[in-house]
Amino acid sequence: MLLKIFSIPHMTDIYCDVIDNYGDIAFAIKLINTYVAEKKEKKFRFFCNNKILYDRFSKNISPEAIIHYISLENITLTPPASKIINLFERKIDYTFLESFDFPIYLIHFSYFSLEPYKSPLSPGIQAWHGKISEHKNLTIENFWVSLLPATGGIFSEKAYLSEIFSRKYFIENYWLPPNKKWISVFCYPETLNYLEKENFFKAASDMMFITFPKHDIHWENICKLPFLSMQEYYSLLQHCHGNIVRGENSLVSALESSAPFFWDIYKESNDAHIQKIEDFANYLTHTWYSEELIKAQLEGNIERNYERVRKIFTI
Repeated sequence: MLLKIFSIPHMTDIYCDVIDNYGDIAFAIKLINTYVAEKKEKKFRFFCNNKILYDRFSKNISPEAIIHYISLENITLTPPASKIINLFERKIDYTFLESFDFPIYLIHFSYFSLEPYKSPLSPGIQAWHGKISEHKNLTIENFWVSLLPATGGIFSEKAYLSEIFSRKYFIENYWLPPNKKWISVFCYPETLNYLEKENFFKAASDMMFITFPKHDIHWENICKLPFLSMQEYYSLLQHCHGNIVRGENSLVSALESSAPFFWDIYKESNDAHIQKIEDFANYLTHTWYSEELIKAQLEGNIERNYERVRKIFTI
């Protein structure tokens, strides 16, 4: 039976199932800010499963956006908007959406990927991006976030930030030493443990490693910063001599800084991350990045060998 309910005008629903805490919520906020800046959409209902994390990050949302937070488990308690953005391949209750008699445009945003064409049986993400299917009242579009051509591209703070904080800003507000090379370190706890065991932070005297909350390490050349806003973090990476980042959002910021970087990819129990980092290394071979930096991505993420990572920051 179809429900005779009108759709909510000029409203977009966003479904965000947070798994990798910071990265997932930060991507959602970048998406909202980009829609506000480029598509002039301002009204959103944000369905999420982590209110605490949302409250911490919500200060980064554009002041022009009007957001109503709703627990993810309550999706079926309210009629959907006529436009839905479903993040990270969350399982959709199609029966619920098809029970309404108004058209719904559903966009599936998949995880960041660089999977290229390999064969007709493995056509890569470019074969699926932008594909549209229709069923009953639903129009469904597949959106792949990627650096590859003929995909959805990436979301950058450059699209909406009014200001990039200067190097002087961090010297004056966070007392970072002006005469040192700054290396930002934002990685997973397991990786941090490996770096400590290898005495990674026992580096040249002209280097200062910048860490963040939950990074419990103690070396003379460590400067621990408090939790930064997304604008501050993006700006900081633009001024660092090198960056260790985790998650796709931080990776984009590191790439835009043009400084040497190491991407600490999320290590999956089924080893799916190995193919992902190999695809990334293959992508980098077509850019201006050095062979040393490319090998550092592979050795650090697959072998847990960080000697080349150290080298790319000391060259």
